[in-house]
Amino acid sequence: MPVAGRTGKTPWYAPMTTREIAAAWSGLAILGLLVFLPHIQHGGLYLDDWADAALTLHPPGDSGLLPALSHFNEVLSSSRPVLIAFIPLKYLLFGTHIKALLILSVALAVLAAALMYAVLRTLSLPWYHAWLISALTIAYPWFDSTRFWESANPITLAVVLLFAGMWMALHGLTQESWRLHAVAAFLYLLSMLAYEITLPFVAALGFLYLARNGWRAARFRWAADLVMVAIAGIWGKAHTPKTVSSLSGDITHLEQIVHQGKELFARTAFPVGNQPHTSAIAGAFAVVFAFGIGVYLLSLNKRDTSTSQSLRNWLFLAIFGLFIAILGWAIFIPADPYYTPSVFGATNRVNGFAGFGLVLLVYSLIGVGVTLVGRLFKAKSWMVAGVTVTLGLCLGAAYIHVLERHGRLWDDSYNYQLGAIEQIHRAFPNPSPGTTVFAGGYPANITLGVPIFAATWDLSGMVKLTYADSTLRAYPITEELGVECLRPGMRPTGEEGIPIARYGTTRLINLTTGQTASPRTRAECRDDTSQYAPGPLYLATAY
Repeated sequence: MPVAGRTGKTPWYAPMTTREIAAAWSGLAILGLLVFLPHIQHGGLYLDDWADAALTLHPPGDSGLLPALSHFNEVLSSSRPVLIAFIPLKYLLFGTHIKALLILSVALAVLAAALMYAVLRTLSLPWYHAWLISALTIAYPWFDSTRFWESANPITLAVVLLFAGMWMALHGLTQESWRLHAVAAFLYLLSMLAYEITLPFVAALGFLYLARNGWRAARFRWAADLVMVAIAGIWGKAHTPKTVSSLSGDITHLEQIVHQGKELFARTAFPVGNQPHTSAIAGAFAVVFAFGIGVYLLSLNKRDTSTSQSLRNWLFLAIFGLFIAILGWAIFIPADPYYTPSVFGATNRVNGFAGFGLVLLVYSLIGVGVTLVGRLFKAKSWMVAGVTVTLGLCLGAAYIHVLERHGRLWDDSYNYQLGAIEQIHRAFPNPSPGTTVFAGGYPANITLGVPIFAATWDLSGMVKLTYADSTLRAYPITEELGVECLRPGMRPTGEEGIPIARYGTTRLINLTTGQTASPRTRAECRDDTSQYAPGPLYLATAY
């Protein structure tokens, strides 16, 4: 396996220098800026972003950090304590400076890639392979909601904390330092308390310690990690609202995760076209993996040590990537079926950690395949490395092409939001405190997973921020969110937790035509709402 271990350096390994780290991380930062610059310039806030920003900057009571922490503690039910501080802090620091907030998301993506580079280098991967794999995670288009959508970047924060901990832990093993592992364990705990998506992987990290330095060095470090896992698991269980889940339902969800995970692997390996030939692509890579194992085992008793070493390294990294993917999805098995591997918009945040494993898996299997072909034709090692890097660059170019298309969809969504708020401001330039606006005639989503106004909290948050008034509310009228005309007032259909807006404080607006109404009785409400039909649920269904 590609680790130095106790026997010394492997042929692949050369210790990182400060100059290398600076150069590699700077290159990743430049790549991240170039790839996401169009979205930084033209993107915006979406869905939960508006509600979180409004709750922080214009809370219902006192403003400031402590009240904000209290509000988010209630909203998150204390289940993710790191986010209770992270979410309001970013809005208190940056306000509604959207470019700064989007840069923060990109910075987290770059930092996750940079720390992955450090981990891969510590695991003895050459710098050019480690850098390219890390760069591919920046441009990976099937967890891009964690870059485009502010509310999804806590997943990247959890990954950052995890990789930082892994780097510390691996250095601790090498230097036999318990202090470094104590830091690592604390970072693991912060990662899991930021977003529990990393919990199964942290629980299994002992296998990496075991393979690297043996049981004697691994056992107590693994035990320390498991203590952190227990703390995070107990905390999450105690503070997360209980969901009803049956064994049969979990098995069905597992089957869905496996099926869609296989499709996502195919897209990762062959990001061309809308419908990948999943079985064929997965089968082809499985054959490469099997051949790699077979050739490696046969070469153990021969003098072809360079091929044996190279295959061993690539096969280990492929298995490592596969475990990241599997354990990155494992936490969702007992969750709502909504949380299933997906390529679409906001829903692809489910792949926020697993995607790192898929990229590593695909690149490593490319390395296995090229090494096998190189062995067949007796190619030089530099030629094998060059072909592997070239294929990786082609993969990256395809990722960026897909990412650009996705970015335009998110940018279009923000432009639609700006058009809506301009209409509302033109119709109601000075709304009285406590006014509630119901807005119809507007598309709810650009496409699957890319919302315009599709929930009870997005438009409301945007209105609160626009008028700097926490007493204002606004709800979109969509095919999924109608309007109830009750005796005392109005509210979104079926939303019992939302207070009723009393007649006299309610306004209706058609965001396409600009038509408005102010119903004052239940009868007027019924007459008026019939003229404020919802717009289309989706403008397109492709992503």
